[in-house]
Amino acid sequence: MEWTNKNIKSKTNSNKMKYQHSKDMIQHYEMDDEKENRDKSMVCKYCFYLRSVCGFSAMTTSYCGICEEPILNGSSDTNIVCDKCAGNKDLCTCCGGEMD
Repeated sequence: MEWTNKNIKSKTNSNKMKYQHSKDMIQHYEMDDEKENRDKSMVCKYCFYLRSVCGFSAMTTSYCGICEEPILNGSSDTNIVCDKCAGNKDLCTCCGGEMD
C-alpha cells in the first residue's frame, strides 16, 4: 500500500483524537465523577476510567480467584473475583485490586 499525504494526515488526526480521549479519561479518573456508579459496579478507578478492554463477544466462564466459584462473563475479558468476594474484601471485580 502506498502511504500518501492523505494517509499521513488521517493517521495524525486519529492520533490527536486518541490523545484527547486519553486526557479526557484521565480527567474523569481524577474527578471520579462516576464514583457512585463505579462503586455499585465494584470496579476500581483505574479499571473504570483507564483500562483498555479487548475481549471477544462470547459468554465465558471464569473462576473467582478467592473462592473459586464460577463467574459468568459477557465476553472473554473475564473478572478476577466474584461480586461476593469483591464486596467482602473491598476489591475490584475486574482486576482484583483494592477499591479506591
